[in-house]
Amino acid sequence: MRRNMTFVLLVLGLAMVLPQLAAAAGFSIYEAGSRATAMGCAFTATADDGSAMFYNPAGISFLSGSNLDVNIFGIAPKIKFSEATDLSGGTATGETKSKTYISPGTYYTTHLTNDTAFGVGVYAPFGLGVKWQDPETWIGRQVSYDVQIQTIYVTPALSFAMCDEVLAVAVGLDVAVQKLELHRNTLHPTLGINALDTEISGTSEPDITPSMGVMFRPNDKLSFGLMYHMAKTMNYENKDATLANVIAPGQDGYAWSSQLLAGLGGSDQTISSQFKLPSIKSAAVSYRFSEKLRGEVDYVYFGWDHFDELRLDFTNDDLDQAIEFNYEDAWQLRCGVEYDWKPDQIKLMAGYVYDTTPQPLAAVSPLLPDSDRQDYSLGFAYKSGNYDVTVSYMAVIGDERTNIENGNRANPDPAYPVGTYSSVANILGVGFGYHF
Repeated sequence: MRRNMTFVLLVLGLAMVLPQLAAAAGFSIYEAGSRATAMGCAFTATADDGSAMFYNPAGISFLSGSNLDVNIFGIAPKIKFSEATDLSGGTATGETKSKTYISPGTYYTTHLTNDTAFGVGVYAPFGLGVKWQDPETWIGRQVSYDVQIQTIYVTPALSFAMCDEVLAVAVGLDVAVQKLELHRNTLHPTLGINALDTEISGTSEPDITPSMGVMFRPNDKLSFGLMYHMAKTMNYENKDATLANVIAPGQDGYAWSSQLLAGLGGSDQTISSQFKLPSIKSAAVSYRFSEKLRGEVDYVYFGWDHFDELRLDFTNDDLDQAIEFNYEDAWQLRCGVEYDWKPDQIKLMAGYVYDTTPQPLAAVSPLLPDSDRQDYSLGFAYKSGNYDVTVSYMAVIGDERTNIENGNRANPDPAYPVGTYSSVANILGVGFGYHF
């Protein structure tokens, strides 16, 4: 048993390192388990593997023995932009660099008593990575040419079985840390060339909030699930910010940018900020139609309305600014099916998601041009003895979105390029499970 626990701790430690490389094309990364992802992440009423620590921790009461689940996701997003020639008069285009980001989902569950189960999960439910090609000339570089936000949750939870083990209630804590990095350019006011390059980077203070889950299984066919993760405020205090003069000595504009940089207090700055993450609520029902076929439907609600702005407070007040977001609450409808092709050996899964965006038109920008999305997923799981492996694929297809409202710019700031954004992401997941 001691060897098993040592192995578990090593795997969880590895998962803590991976998020330093992780990001995604959007704030919400709902892909926390490979099997769940293959079902469109419709998993709140199923939650019968380690990823229950995210989808519904009450599910661990219905697991037997001890379980270790390790999931790795490769997320390959692509965003394209085309300028609105009729409004701006320009014909600029742009697209993000081709890159695959890595996101983890690692979990350990066990039973402390017959009625009490314990689990801990390490996963990354919120992330953002938008890195544009040709950053020196990209039309949106004054807003952002590279942004990376990585958030890691560590969630320990206890689940209590009751009512002859048809009902389970779980309580947990979401301990989160976030890393933010933002790059943007300031242009010379008359020459229109890049003058200053701003880099902001830092890691937030840890934030601890409660989470909970409920699962009710009145019979072998029917299951109901509820999940809740509380909203978070990630605080950054006195983090690094660097201002660099990108005009070479002797070039036109060098004197202006040098004087501006000196007047702002030099290259090395410090910054404080807050980044707000939404609450997540999910209600779901799962039904077994036959011995081999089961389906689930989830309704997921994100409480984004308190994410109003990202305020950047520099030590030099002249640099202070606020990036407006004004997000609204959003919802998702998730549907998934699972077919026991060869019972106790091979399962086939498929899913569909309709995902509404919380982002108003005025906030559609190079930082994150979000839109309503439709996701399509499939996968399979293979089990042999104490081991199982799952492979999943999800295609995330965003609607085209133009940040024009009533024939005008939705955001009057001329630094925000006006035009049409489109996005797609391919997500490949692999999960490994060991049961002991």
